[in-house]
Amino acid sequence: MSATAVERPHNQGSSSPQGPAPAQLVIGAGLGFIVSSCMQTFTKLEIPDLIANGTTRVADLAKKAGFPEDALYRVLRVLEMAGMVREVSSRSFALTEAGSLLRTDANGSMRGIVQYMTDPLHYKVYGSFTDSLQRGKTPFEDVFGEPVFKWFFRPENREEAEIFHKGMVSFSSTCAPAFLESYDFTQFQHIMDLGGGLGGIVRAILKGCPKLKGTVADLPEVVEQTNHAIAADGLGPRCSAIACDFFKAVPSGADAYFMKHILHDWNDQDATRILKNIRAVIPSHGKLILGEAVVPSDGTPHPAKLIDIEMLAFLQGKERTESEWRALLSGARFNLNRVIYTKSPLDLIEATPA
Repeated sequence: MSATAVERPHNQGSSSPQGPAPAQLVIGAGLGFIVSSCMQTFTKLEIPDLIANGTTRVADLAKKAGFPEDALYRVLRVLEMAGMVREVSSRSFALTEAGSLLRTDANGSMRGIVQYMTDPLHYKVYGSFTDSLQRGKTPFEDVFGEPVFKWFFRPENREEAEIFHKGMVSFSSTCAPAFLESYDFTQFQHIMDLGGGLGGIVRAILKGCPKLKGTVADLPEVVEQTNHAIAADGLGPRCSAIACDFFKAVPSGADAYFMKHILHDWNDQDATRILKNIRAVIPSHGKLILGEAVVPSDGTPHPAKLIDIEMLAFLQGKERTESEWRALLSGARFNLNRVIYTKSPLDLIEATPA
């Protein structure tokens, strides 16, 4: 018998070969916010960049980050459980494939979206989660007194808005390559990106489809910044940003209408209003492509089930199953053709006018 085996006798708290004991599952689920806090520390201190550049010992990482060594080791030990790092030798860590996505310079870096998801703003909202929902309120509005997007546009909340927008850009950069790999956008002549923000997705699509033209339609507040981003990518001759309130009307002139993670922000009634406005202008041969999560209808683990709670806490939206997407689209006179599963957190839903 090895010395290790002698030093680690069986006890009731240990995990069995079949997985964690029930009590361990309860503790792990209840302390999930601790993993989020450790992810915040990990990205805020830019530890992934330091590890990627060759600093692997905790003592050296702590010195460069200006953070207590023992505290950093304990944070990294949690993130090893979460699959972000692995301890390759005593108090020395390497990034996993998932952890590498948190590097600042990674292709499809998810650092920005993690910074947003773990921002202290979330703790304020979720601190009121049960009480607000029990009173029929949206937790964010209950805590801050107004809808989230209105709150973000206030000058005094510019810093939080910047974290949010960087998070959305980060999320888009993860999705764009997967969308291009999974779907043929070259079949279209003109793509309209509704609610596209700075146009990260449509700019990536246009780079991959040299003959395609594009328009980003979003609120007036972001149009100027989006046009700068388009020009910086050298796409000015083929793309532009225009002001649009898709609850009132949608611009015509495209044969592809695209929305990434937009309809999940809204309840069925509001989402149907948006879809009906698209239906009013889309040509009979046109296609609607939605970049959305499709929630498994069974118990399969999926990030969409967590994002669905985010919608419950911050907005009045929801994530939807395939049957719910089909029903929603049908109510606006669209047929759901197919769901294309991608390597990103979002899938592609293709629909055509009914």
